[in-house]
Amino acid sequence: MNTPLIDGEVLREFFGKADIFLTAEFLSKLSGDLEQRTHRVRQEFPSWPQLWDLAPATRRLSEVERTAWLPHLDAVLPAVQAGDLITVLGVTDNILNRPKWLVDWLTFWIHVANPRVAWWARWVYGATTDTGALLLVLDNPSVLHQPGVSQTYQAVQAAFEYLATLLDSTQALRPLASVYRAPVMLAVVYTVYMFTMASWKLTEEFTQVLPPFPVVVRTLLGVNRWEG
Repeated sequence: MNTPLIDGEVLREFFGKADIFLTAEFLSKLSGDLEQRTHRVRQEFPSWPQLWDLAPATRRLSEVERTAWLPHLDAVLPAVQAGDLITVLGVTDNILNRPKWLVDWLTFWIHVANPRVAWWARWVYGATTDTGALLLVLDNPSVLHQPGVSQTYQAVQAAFEYLATLLDSTQALRPLASVYRAPVMLAVVYTVYMFTMASWKLTEEFTQVLPPFPVVVRTLLGVNRWEG
Protein backbone atom coordinates (compact mmCIF):
# COMPACT_ATOMS: atom_id res chain seq x y z
CA MET A 1 0.00 0.00 0.00
CA ASN A 2 1.31 3.43 -0.94
CA THR A 3 1.52 6.07 1.79
CA PRO A 4 -1.45 8.48 1.76
CA LEU A 5 -0.27 12.04 1.13
CA ILE A 6 -2.23 15.14 2.13
CA ASP A 7 -2.23 17.96 -0.45
CA GLY A 8 -1.11 20.90 1.69
CA GLU A 9 -2.27 23.53 -0.79
CA VAL A 10 -5.77 22.09 -1.01
CA LEU A 11 -5.91 21.85 2.78
CA ARG A 12 -4.97 25.54 3.06
CA GLU A 13 -7.76 26.43 0.64
CA PHE A 14 -10.34 24.65 2.77
CA PHE A 15 -8.95 26.22 5.92
CA GLY A 16 -9.02 29.66 4.33
CA LYS A 17 -12.72 29.33 3.56
CA ALA A 18 -13.49 28.33 7.14
CA ASP A 19 -11.02 30.55 9.00
CA ILE A 20 -13.59 33.25 9.82
CA PHE A 21 -15.64 30.72 11.79
CA LEU A 22 -12.72 29.07 13.59
CA THR A 23 -12.29 31.61 16.35
CA ALA A 24 -10.07 30.95 19.35
CA GLU A 25 -13.18 30.91 21.53
CA PHE A 26 -14.91 28.30 19.36
CA LEU A 27 -11.84 26.07 19.11
CA SER A 28 -11.06 26.29 22.83
CA LYS A 29 -14.64 25.35 23.72
CA LEU A 30 -14.59 22.49 21.21
CA SER A 31 -11.26 21.23 22.54
CA GLY A 32 -12.61 21.23 26.08
CA ASP A 33 -15.75 19.36 25.05
CA LEU A 34 -13.76 16.71 23.18
CA GLU A 35 -11.37 16.29 26.11
CA GLN A 36 -14.29 15.92 28.51
CA ARG A 37 -15.87 13.28 26.27
CA THR A 38 -12.65 11.27 26.16
CA HIS A 39 -12.27 11.54 29.93
CA ARG A 40 -15.82 10.36 30.56
CA VAL A 41 -15.43 7.29 28.33
CA ARG A 42 -12.06 6.37 29.83
CA GLN A 43 -13.47 6.76 33.32
CA GLU A 44 -16.61 4.73 32.69
CA PHE A 45 -17.35 3.11 29.34
CA PRO A 46 -21.00 3.72 28.35
CA SER A 47 -23.59 0.97 28.47
CA TRP A 48 -26.71 0.33 26.42
CA PRO A 49 -28.69 2.31 25.33
CA GLN A 50 -26.09 5.11 25.56
CA LEU A 51 -23.85 3.20 23.18
CA TRP A 52 -26.59 3.62 20.58
CA ASP A 53 -27.76 7.11 21.51
CA LEU A 54 -24.42 8.91 21.86
CA ALA A 55 -22.88 7.62 18.62
CA PRO A 56 -23.82 9.71 15.54
CA ALA A 57 -24.12 6.63 13.31
CA THR A 58 -26.80 4.91 15.40
CA ARG A 59 -28.70 7.54 17.36
CA ARG A 60 -31.59 7.36 14.87
CA LEU A 61 -31.42 3.60 14.36
CA SER A 62 -34.79 1.86 14.66
CA GLU A 63 -35.54 -0.25 17.71
CA VAL A 64 -35.97 -3.28 15.46
CA GLU A 65 -32.44 -2.95 14.06
CA ARG A 66 -30.99 -2.23 17.49
CA THR A 67 -32.56 -5.37 18.89
CA ALA A 68 -31.32 -7.46 15.97
CA TRP A 69 -27.71 -6.26 16.28
CA LEU A 70 -27.37 -6.07 20.05
CA PRO A 71 -26.15 -9.69 20.53
CA HIS A 72 -23.50 -9.30 17.80
CA LEU A 73 -22.19 -6.03 19.21
CA ASP A 74 -22.26 -7.27 22.78
CA ALA A 75 -19.90 -10.05 21.71
CA VAL A 76 -17.34 -7.66 20.23
CA LEU A 77 -17.75 -4.91 22.86
CA PRO A 78 -14.84 -6.11 25.08
CA ALA A 79 -12.49 -5.69 22.10
CA VAL A 80 -13.92 -2.21 21.44
CA GLN A 81 -13.35 -1.22 25.07
CA ALA A 82 -9.81 -2.56 24.90
CA GLY A 83 -9.12 -0.66 21.68
CA ASP A 84 -8.30 -3.97 20.00
CA LEU A 85 -8.62 -2.88 16.38
CA ILE A 86 -7.28 -6.14 14.96
CA THR A 87 -10.08 -8.14 16.57
CA VAL A 88 -12.77 -5.55 15.85
CA LEU A 89 -11.87 -5.18 12.17
CA GLY A 90 -11.36 -8.92 11.77
CA VAL A 91 -14.86 -9.59 13.08
CA THR A 92 -16.27 -6.88 10.83
CA ASP A 93 -14.53 -8.29 7.77
CA ASN A 94 -16.33 -11.59 8.35
CA ILE A 95 -19.84 -10.13 8.56
CA LEU A 96 -21.75 -10.50 5.32
CA ASN A 97 -24.16 -7.73 4.34
CA ARG A 98 -22.93 -5.53 7.20
CA PRO A 99 -24.91 -2.31 7.65
CA LYS A 100 -23.36 1.01 6.62
CA TRP A 101 -23.26 2.23 10.21
CA LEU A 102 -21.31 -0.72 11.66
CA VAL A 103 -17.67 0.30 11.07
CA ASP A 104 -18.59 3.92 11.80
CA TRP A 105 -20.04 2.89 15.18
CA LEU A 106 -17.23 0.54 16.17
CA THR A 107 -14.41 2.94 15.32
CA PHE A 108 -16.27 5.88 16.90
CA TRP A 109 -16.07 4.32 20.34
CA ILE A 110 -12.44 3.32 19.93
CA HIS A 111 -11.61 6.84 18.70
CA VAL A 112 -13.43 8.58 21.56
CA ALA A 113 -11.38 6.62 24.10
CA ASN A 114 -8.15 7.09 22.12
CA PRO A 115 -8.36 10.10 19.75
CA ARG A 116 -5.10 9.14 18.01
CA VAL A 117 -6.99 6.23 16.48
CA ALA A 118 -8.95 7.30 13.40
CA TRP A 119 -12.72 7.35 13.46
CA TRP A 120 -13.86 5.90 10.13
CA ALA A 121 -17.08 7.88 9.92
CA ARG A 122 -18.97 7.79 6.65
CA TRP A 123 -18.29 11.50 6.15
CA VAL A 124 -14.57 10.84 6.62
CA TYR A 125 -14.54 8.26 3.84
CA GLY A 126 -17.47 6.50 2.23
CA ALA A 127 -15.93 3.45 0.58
CA THR A 128 -19.06 2.40 -1.31
CA THR A 129 -19.82 5.91 -2.58
CA ASP A 130 -16.20 7.08 -2.91
CA THR A 131 -16.94 10.30 -1.05
CA GLY A 132 -15.76 11.96 2.14
CA ALA A 133 -13.40 14.53 3.63
CA LEU A 134 -10.23 12.49 3.10
CA LEU A 135 -10.83 12.22 -0.64
CA LEU A 136 -11.06 16.02 -0.83
CA VAL A 137 -7.57 16.59 0.60
CA LEU A 138 -5.53 13.54 -0.41
CA ASP A 139 -2.97 13.98 -3.15
CA ASN A 140 -3.42 10.30 -4.04
CA PRO A 141 -7.03 9.41 -3.10
CA SER A 142 -6.86 6.04 -4.88
CA VAL A 143 -4.71 4.81 -1.98
CA LEU A 144 -7.95 4.38 -0.02
CA HIS A 145 -9.25 1.86 -2.55
CA GLN A 146 -8.29 -1.29 -0.67
CA PRO A 147 -9.87 -4.77 -0.49
CA GLY A 148 -11.68 -5.47 2.74
CA VAL A 149 -12.40 -3.50 5.90
CA SER A 150 -9.06 -4.06 7.62
CA GLN A 151 -6.87 -2.89 4.74
CA THR A 152 -9.09 0.08 3.98
CA TYR A 153 -9.00 1.12 7.63
CA GLN A 154 -5.20 0.90 7.63
CA ALA A 155 -5.17 3.39 4.75
CA VAL A 156 -7.61 5.69 6.58
CA GLN A 157 -5.46 5.53 9.72
CA ALA A 158 -2.29 6.28 7.75
CA ALA A 159 -3.93 9.34 6.16
CA PHE A 160 -5.22 10.42 9.59
CA GLU A 161 -1.71 10.22 11.08
CA TYR A 162 -0.17 12.10 8.14
CA LEU A 163 -2.75 14.87 8.57
CA ALA A 164 -2.11 15.05 12.32
CA THR A 165 1.64 15.42 11.75
CA LEU A 166 1.09 18.08 9.08
CA LEU A 167 -1.21 20.12 11.34
CA ASP A 168 1.23 19.91 14.24
CA SER A 169 3.88 21.50 12.01
CA THR A 170 1.67 24.52 11.24
CA GLN A 171 -0.17 27.18 13.23
CA ALA A 172 -3.57 25.87 12.12
CA LEU A 173 -6.08 25.03 14.85
CA ARG A 174 -3.62 25.96 17.62
CA PRO A 175 -6.28 26.47 20.33
CA LEU A 176 -7.15 22.78 19.95
CA ALA A 177 -5.30 20.10 21.86
CA SER A 178 -2.94 18.42 19.38
CA VAL A 179 -4.69 15.05 19.52
CA TYR A 180 -7.96 16.54 18.22
CA ARG A 181 -6.64 18.61 15.32
CA ALA A 182 -6.90 15.90 12.64
CA PRO A 183 -10.54 14.91 13.28
CA VAL A 184 -11.58 18.55 13.65
CA MET A 185 -9.80 19.51 10.42
CA LEU A 186 -11.59 16.73 8.57
CA ALA A 187 -14.91 17.95 9.98
CA VAL A 188 -14.04 21.49 8.83
CA VAL A 189 -13.17 20.24 5.35
CA TYR A 190 -16.42 18.34 5.01
CA THR A 191 -18.45 21.24 6.38
CA VAL A 192 -16.94 23.57 3.77
CA TYR A 193 -17.84 20.99 1.13
CA MET A 194 -21.42 20.73 2.42
CA PHE A 195 -21.87 24.51 2.42
CA THR A 196 -20.40 24.77 -1.07
CA MET A 197 -22.75 22.11 -2.40
CA ALA A 198 -25.74 23.64 -0.60
CA SER A 199 -25.13 27.10 -2.04
CA TRP A 200 -24.75 25.61 -5.51
CA LYS A 201 -28.01 23.68 -5.25
CA LEU A 202 -30.16 26.37 -3.63
CA THR A 203 -32.94 27.73 -5.81
CA GLU A 204 -36.03 29.83 -5.23
CA GLU A 205 -38.01 26.61 -4.76
CA PHE A 206 -35.44 25.05 -2.43
CA THR A 207 -34.64 27.53 0.32
CA GLN A 208 -33.74 25.31 3.26
CA VAL A 209 -30.24 26.15 4.50
CA LEU A 210 -27.76 24.38 6.73
CA PRO A 211 -27.32 25.30 10.41
CA PRO A 212 -24.49 27.74 11.25
CA PHE A 213 -21.03 26.55 10.21
CA PRO A 214 -19.71 25.92 13.77
CA VAL A 215 -22.84 23.90 14.61
CA VAL A 216 -22.31 21.64 11.61
CA VAL A 217 -18.67 21.02 12.62
CA ARG A 218 -19.73 20.06 16.13
CA THR A 219 -22.54 17.87 14.79
CA LEU A 220 -20.19 15.95 12.49
CA LEU A 221 -17.86 15.34 15.43
CA GLY A 222 -20.77 14.04 17.48
CA VAL A 223 -20.23 16.24 20.55
CA ASN A 224 -23.66 17.86 20.78
CA ARG A 225 -25.35 14.83 22.35
CA TRP A 226 -22.77 14.83 25.16
CA GLU A 227 -23.69 18.29 26.42
CA GLY A 228 -25.48 18.71 29.73
